[in-house]
Amino acid sequence: MFEEKVRAVLGARALLDDNDPRIVRKWEELVVLLSQDESLTLNFIQVCTKTELSFLSEIFEEVAYNLQSKKYIELLYYLDQRYPDLNLKRSVQIAEEYMD
Repeated sequence: MFEEKVRAVLGARALLDDNDPRIVRKWEELVVLLSQDESLTLNFIQVCTKTELSFLSEIFEEVAYNLQSKKYIELLYYLDQRYPDLNLKRSVQIAEEYMD
């Protein structure tokens, strides 16, 4: 159920142009979903696709701030190493700063 909800919002986000103002609503929906339960969020991020991860990187910081989870940050660093072509490192570093 959780994964389906997140994927539905990600799918809707993917259909929007990067300059579409409605994108902010999708970000807000994702932040709310991913901030509710650390365990569900970590499990989802571990199995999400590379494309999904790319879209999720847009909200790494807000989720980090809400979760205040070292495990979340560690997982993001791992995924940065796993998918170096996504250039996640700066987003992950900013997310980590949001925890301080």
